Order: sequence, then C-alpha cells, then structure tokens
Amino acid sequence: MGKGLFFKALLTFLLLAGCSALLAQGVVITGVVTDGEFATPLPGVNIEIKGKGTGTLTDENGGFSLTAEPADVLVFSFIGYATVEIAVNEQRVINLALFPEATKLGEVVVVGYGTQSRANVSSAIGKLDKEILKSAPRSNVGSALQGSISGLRVVNNSGTPGAAPTILLRGGASINSPGSPLVVVDGIIRTYNDISPDDIESIELLKDAAATAIYGARANNGVILITTKQAKTGTAQVTYKFVRGFNTDREDYEYLNAKDFIYFSRLGHLNSQRTLAQANSQRGFGLSTSAADLASFDIRKYDASTAPLLQVGWDTIADPYGGTIIFKDHSGEVKDIIFRNSNTNDHFVNVTGGNDRGKYYASFNYFDESGIIVGSDYKRYTGSINGSYKVSPKLEVGTAASFSTSSQFGVIAGEVNTLYRNIGIWPTFNPWLDSLKTKPNPGNGNADGNPLYWLDKNIRRNEVNRITGNASVKYDIAKGLYAKVAGSVYLAESINESFTKATQTYTQIFANPPAFTTTRPASWAFSREFQTQFNGLLNYSGTIADKHNIDAMVGAEYFDEKGLGSQISGTGAPTDDIPTVNASTFVCCRQQLQLQIRIPHYFQLRADQLQL
Repeated sequence: MGKGLFFKALLTFLLLAGCSALLAQGVVITGVVTDGEFATPLPGVNIEIKGKGTGTLTDENGGFSLTAEPADVLVFSFIGYATVEIAVNEQRVINLALFPEATKLGEVVVVGYGTQSRANVSSAIGKLDKEILKSAPRSNVGSALQGSISGLRVVNNSGTPGAAPTILLRGGASINSPGSPLVVVDGIIRTYNDISPDDIESIELLKDAAATAIYGARANNGVILITTKQAKTGTAQVTYKFVRGFNTDREDYEYLNAKDFIYFSRLGHLNSQRTLAQANSQRGFGLSTSAADLASFDIRKYDASTAPLLQVGWDTIADPYGGTIIFKDHSGEVKDIIFRNSNTNDHFVNVTGGNDRGKYYASFNYFDESGIIVGSDYKRYTGSINGSYKVSPKLEVGTAASFSTSSQFGVIAGEVNTLYRNIGIWPTFNPWLDSLKTKPNPGNGNADGNPLYWLDKNIRRNEVNRITGNASVKYDIAKGLYAKVAGSVYLAESINESFTKATQTYTQIFANPPAFTTTRPASWAFSREFQTQFNGLLNYSGTIADKHNIDAMVGAEYFDEKGLGSQISGTGAPTDDIPTVNASTFVCCRQQLQLQIRIPHYFQLRADQLQL
C-alpha cells in the first residue's frame, strides 16, 4: 500500500513538472515591421527579448520569427527610428510600424535655397548624424548613408575600390537618374563621389513632394542636400587627421579538396556508365596523354614511373574504376593568389580663421585604398577653399572653389565575376608551370587559369577630374530683408582606357611551334559634363507686432548643362609596349554623343510661421 502511494505521488510530480516545462517553452511569434511613413518593409530591424540578450533581425521583406514566452517583452530598434517595446502576452502575430525618431525642434535643417527650424518643417526631411562620418575611413559619402536615414536604401553593387553605391529612396524614375535622388552640393547639382567626408558639415534628405516643388522633375526621387564646411571667424586653426583601415575578403564557401573531388566525380562518371576513356578525358582529371593536361593538372595513374612523386608532396587514392590514382592537392591555392588583405589610408588637413570683415577655409584630402583583389586600387586627391569678405556693413561677397582627381586601376565588374569563378576551379589544377612558382599557368582562358597571368595581361584605368567654382553677392536692404545673387560652374571629365596584351593558353604554349593570340583589343572613352547655374533670391525674415513670424523667400534660377561623350576601340597593335588604342592597326566603332539640358526659369515662394 505504501509503495502504491509513493508511485502515485511520483507520477503526479513528474506530470506537473512536465506541464511546467511545456509552459516555460514559449511560443513562436511572427510578424512584419514596416516604415511608418512609406508603409515599406524594413529589413535589418533588431528584435530583442528584453533582459535576455537573445533575438533576431527582420528579413528583406520586413518579416521575423522568434520564440518567446508570454511574459516576455520584445524591443524593436533600428537606426534613425524610435525604439518600441511590446509585451507578448497572448499575441502570436505582431505587425508593427516604426516611425523616424523625433529630433530636437530647435535643430536647423537645409531646405533647398535656405534653412528652417525643424519645428517649422512640415515636409519629410532626414538628417545624417555627423558622428557617422567620423566612424571609419570611407571612399565616398554614399557608404555613410547606409542604414543611417529612414526610408533610404543604399546598395553596394561592386566591391571595386572607389566604386559608388546605388542610392534609392523609392521606386520610379526621374529625368535625371532613374530611381536615385538628386544630389546638390552647396547649391550645385553634381555627384558626391569625390567629396571627403571630413569636409562635410551636414547632409539632409528631402523625401516627399516638397523636393519636386523646389527642384522640379529632377527631384522625383528625393534630394540629398550636402553642405560642406564654411569659413568661420576666430584665430587661425589647423587640423590634421589620419585614419588607417583594413579590408578583408568575405568568408567563402568550403570547397571539396582534391581527394574528395576525384573520388566523387569519378564515382559519378562510373554510375553514369561512362567508359574509363571518357572519364579520363574530363577536364580536371588530367589522365589523358596530352601535354596540356599533364602540364595543368597534377593527377596521374599510379605506377612505377609516378611513384617517386610521393616524395614531393603527392598523395594516392583508390580509383572507383579500379587501380590507384596519384595526385597533388591545390585546393584553395588559386584563392590565395587572387585575394589579399588590403589597407585604407585617409589623410585630411584643413585651416580656418578670420575676423568680422573677412574669413577663410581651406582643406586638402588624400585617400588611398588598395583592393582585396591583387592589382586593384583607388587614389583620390581633393582640395577646397572658400571665404567671404564684407565690403561694407551691408554688402558681402563670397567665393569658393574645389578640385578633385581620382584614379582607379585593376579589374572591372565583369572581370571580378570571372575571378570569383576561378575560386571553384578543379583542385587538381596546378596554377604554375614551374616548381619555383614564377611562371603562371594561363589555363584555357581568363575563366580557367591562374588569375595572376590574366591580371597582368589586362590593363584597366579610369581617371576622373572635377572642378567647381562659385561666387555670390549679398546685400542687406533693410532689417530682415536681403537680396542675394550667385553663380557657379561645374566641370567633370573622365577617361576610361582598356588594353589586353598578347596572350597564350596552355594549349598554345605546348604547340609546335608555340602560338600566341595577338588580337590586343583596346578601347578609349572620354566624357565631359559642364554646367552653369545662376540664381537670384530675395528673402525676408522677421516678426510683426510680436505675433506674426514671417519667413518668406522668392527666387529665380537659370541652369544649363552640356555633355559630350566620345568612344573608340581597335585591335591588332603590333606590340604590348604601347598599351593604348593609338597603336591599333584596325580601328572601329567611333562614337560621339552630345547633349544639352537647359532650365531657363524657376521661381520659388516660401512662407512659414504666419500666426493669424
């Protein structure tokens, strides 16, 4: 009787413990997080179980799934958005809209041709935190915008040093650039690629229809307003900054080593009823008798003549077809040849100073980034100067100028894809023709061979030069009322050159006599963009009867842009010593394009803080 009661009590205890465990396991919570302004999905939102340090991120569609207990609290956070906490309770689906974080109402933001207090702005404006620009060395400002402003998507299409990302605010197209916001730097419509992040004072993003009200159809996808640092009064100050960064290749897939590759590949051929001769003729096995295969693939049939190779690092494996194979493992060797750890060096120096009559600012930046692919790098030199001078208490003149020159060397986008395919090349492929590893094996082409050979044969160069200049005159007509006229010029020129030297495949190397491919394709492309811009503004800001706060502006603008593009290509250069299209014996495909955009009239009227 006592034993029966004991077992009943034990069984009851175990059942209760099991129920408690089930209750503590929690439930699966799913949902979607969207942007509260645009109703678009928000990828990368951090969802954390409060106090437990565990959580997840939303996917590209804003969706998420995680396991939590009814007593848990989920914390939703994302850069630029207000953090939200939600208790789980009995909920199983949580759909949430995040809204941009409230900014101090006293903050001043740039809006087109002037500034306004954040408290008086009715349109959607995002502002980049300046601390983000200081966080790491960057080749361009675009990378700093990634994940920093709500509603903005930054896509890095290329890992090439100096490559600018694609910036998208929302879908659609404009007459300026499909899907991308219009970029305005100190009132000049231009690109941002060559601006040093250390030279930037503020970055604002006009998101809604207010952007088109100012800039027209060119701003159909929003406007990025960049204001650079300006001259300030005070004693002369000199600032120097140096930042060094390091880049590494992303973690790649794990590929089969040579032993696994040989065994499973030949087993697959055997199961597919291929003959031994057919299996041996497959590339990567190298068991045929051609000199090219013997030179390129370190794999042989094991016999007395090949046995000594075991003394120099070769290994053996049982052949599914019968007998034994001797081989040398080269897996991962091609990747080690292509990629490297690279460095980024960013030098910046500026000087500023002045007094009540005049002030000045000057800066210089040198940026150097070596690519993770051998032979690729990017160098940029930029300089700027601006200042202002009060001719009289009411008249002030200002000038500014900047220049930049940048150069890209190395592989282009399509060739990068080819190099990545080289990583998965047969692990029996020997990328060298000699034991000292001084003669790269060209393989069967740039998609099948030692990339060092083909990188040396391809010469790629891209050079871009930009110059800007502007001047302005401001006259104070009365208290709170001033007129300002300004003009600017912007010139951008780029040159792209390409040349491929004479090449050989391993078949040509072992031909009798050895052969070469001497097509030597070459190309040269030139583009020029020149624009002029003039505007006149009349602005009034003041308070009437201590009640009516008025800020009004009216203006007109003239914008003219001319573009020129020219391209030429050729083949048949007699030598590698002149790596330009000038040496080509056959020239073709001359192309030239001219365009002009002119916007002769533009008016704007803005008023705010009018209290009736």
